[in-house]
Amino acid sequence: MITSLFYGVLVALIWGVQPVISRYGFQAGLSAQDATLVRYLVSGLLMLPYAYKRGLANACGIGWRRALLLFFLSGPLFSLVLIGGVSFAPASHGALIHPALTPLFGALISRFALNRPERFSPFGMALLLGGVCLIGGDSLLSAGTETPAGAWRGDLLFVTSAFMWAWYMVLNKTWNMKPLDVVALVQVLSLSYVLPYLALNGMKTFDHPASALLLQAAYHGVLVSIVGVALFNWVVARLGVKAMMLSALSPLFGVAASALALDEPLRISVLIGAVAIVAGLAWSLRGTSTPRVLET
Repeated sequence: MITSLFYGVLVALIWGVQPVISRYGFQAGLSAQDATLVRYLVSGLLMLPYAYKRGLANACGIGWRRALLLFFLSGPLFSLVLIGGVSFAPASHGALIHPALTPLFGALISRFALNRPERFSPFGMALLLGGVCLIGGDSLLSAGTETPAGAWRGDLLFVTSAFMWAWYMVLNKTWNMKPLDVVALVQVLSLSYVLPYLALNGMKTFDHPASALLLQAAYHGVLVSIVGVALFNWVVARLGVKAMMLSALSPLFGVAASALALDEPLRISVLIGAVAIVAGLAWSLRGTSTPRVLET
């Protein structure tokens, strides 16, 4: 249990800083398409030997029907949606909205779509929604002043990414698959984005600053795509959907990194929203039932 919690906190740190790294890449001239290319070029090639060893013919033992669905939910499309959010909204919004709504969507999907007995605190969920609404309201009311105009578009993309990721995590838990097998196959399948993109756009992505490319490659291609996802899949297999509640720390890491690394202003409405989100996540984690531990 302690080991699972430790890894869950580590993943929260990795994912909490993710919007900040994406925003830095955007400021350096990288589009969401460029960042996605770099991400999956690195992670796909790194995981190709493992996926080949596990067997590509049967999708690493996952089965192609399930594999393609997981690929749709967590592959390049997910990356384009999530990274695309920071093209419109501050990184702090992504660090708050995505981790706040992921467990909420996960709870609803688990309970109503899959009829699984996951229990969450209504009060905690109300705090989550209240915090997200505060941030969304801030995007609309402060547009063009301290918040970029059109930030609400980025907020909607963060909501969409949370919905996709919640489905991915719930299905991963429900199907009880080996974490590294899922990670490897999704990254290798994501190479299908790399080749057409290079064919259509050439090598112009690599004209951007080497420091920005290397940071995206190391952080998104290795830490986020492989280390973070594999660890979190492992944690979810042991703690159940409530493991998503460990993302309560992710907003704290993300907002702090946004202010320190990007000098993003911390408006009072965003700070109150952050407090509500963290409180809601913590309360929901406190109110969950302990699920049965599954063997992987």
